[in-house]
Amino acid sequence: MAKKIDSGENLKRISKFLLDFADALMISGTQTSRIVRNVQRLSELFGCEANLIMLPKTIIMTLTTNSGEAVTSVRKISPDSPNFTRLSELRILSWEALSNGYSLRECETKFREIMAEKKRSWIVPALTISIGNSALCQLWGGDALLMPLIFLGTFIGYVLRRELLKKKLGMNPSFVCAALISALIPGVGAVVFNLNTDIALSTSVLWLIPGVPLLNSIIDLFEGHLAGFSRLIKAVELILSISFGLLIAIIIIGHSII
Repeated sequence: MAKKIDSGENLKRISKFLLDFADALMISGTQTSRIVRNVQRLSELFGCEANLIMLPKTIIMTLTTNSGEAVTSVRKISPDSPNFTRLSELRILSWEALSNGYSLRECETKFREIMAEKKRSWIVPALTISIGNSALCQLWGGDALLMPLIFLGTFIGYVLRRELLKKKLGMNPSFVCAALISALIPGVGAVVFNLNTDIALSTSVLWLIPGVPLLNSIIDLFEGHLAGFSRLIKAVELILSISFGLLIAIIIIGHSII
């Protein structure tokens, strides 16, 4: 049910909330069309119409009331932080807010609760990713002795990338270093124990492949959103960083790729 905008729920405050909501959806890892739908759903709750333009690094939104009053706001997009749990909670909030007629204050409170950093142990995703990459190695025909090496390389690579990102080194250099370590450990182990080096190297960096940016970029491009180009370029940069780290490992090992 649409609410009448009054002095307590003014247009600029609503605009700020909706921009924050759009930014949170973007960095959590969803496609542009879904961001537009969720923001428009919330704007309907407040008796407004939202028109969004999603640029590579900026969100531009014009919010218009039924009386014709309008405000245009600009928001710089925050650094990516994929989180599908948060993404799901944000989408649920947009539906619940519309169904239950939440006030702006209630929406802001629930939004802050969702966005609050919850302390999560990094060891669980690190172990899960390492086990998954080891399983991929076996699926590709890797020897049973190769799986622990892939596990170790993936685990150390994950920890290294996490620490480098915490130190603000940058996404691309962090991926280069993570790919190098992830490939070097099983690669050297494969040479020492006379295992299949090709499989060791080719499966060692699979955990780094940026599936979310690639998928979202393709969806955005098919739906005609400009943000798809920037997402595709970012995904390609990460793939090139992974390739560069893998190449350094191959050179160090002295393995032929021909």
